[in-house]
Amino acid sequence: MKNHPSEELLKAYADGSIDACNGLTLAAHLETCEHCHSKVDELESQASQIMMEPDAEIDIEQSMMDEIFNNIVCLSKDKTSLNTQKPSVKIEVNGKSFVLPKSLRGVSKRLSEWKSYGGKVYTAHLDLGEEERVSLLYIAGGVQVPQHTHKGVETTLVLHGSFSDEEGYYSEGDYIVADGSIKHSPRTEEGQDCLCLTVLSEPMVFTQGVARVFNIFGKGMYP
Repeated sequence: MKNHPSEELLKAYADGSIDACNGLTLAAHLETCEHCHSKVDELESQASQIMMEPDAEIDIEQSMMDEIFNNIVCLSKDKTSLNTQKPSVKIEVNGKSFVLPKSLRGVSKRLSEWKSYGGKVYTAHLDLGEEERVSLLYIAGGVQVPQHTHKGVETTLVLHGSFSDEEGYYSEGDYIVADGSIKHSPRTEEGQDCLCLTVLSEPMVFTQGVARVFNIFGKGMYP
């Protein structure tokens, strides 16, 4: 795993200001990345220390603060316990079965039916009620997606397998962000499929070959 979320994004996650779509994707990344998980713990600890500092306008007795803190700790433990008791959730695509990250279990019922593109690329939309397009993207082995760029920002988290493009090689856990400055053709090796979680703020725009027909009226395309 070589690609991680930015410091700014980790801070937004720690202080709760991150949007729902990117928050979900980052939470899934934290499940497999000790480096970022530790960083978020550090940022949350710093934020809690700031909250505990004396304020001239707010005078709360220490006993009350202790009670509030203990309640938060107990609540966190209860949530952790509940999360560990939840059964795993599996999805099936192209004859294969995958276990979803824990962070996606609660929203798995919002996943649409799989849409197939030539029996080689499959997508399923995850409806979170947000403007961003959140999807699961499956690419079979030995496939190259037509070159494209993005009107907005594309965030990709590799859940299974690997793929590569003009910018590098990505494996399970890698967190990749691409914008309009990037033109790439994601591709998988023969015999190695790939499952990703993607967030698109705007449609992607094909830049080569017949795939450009999808750019009708300049709208681009959501997978």
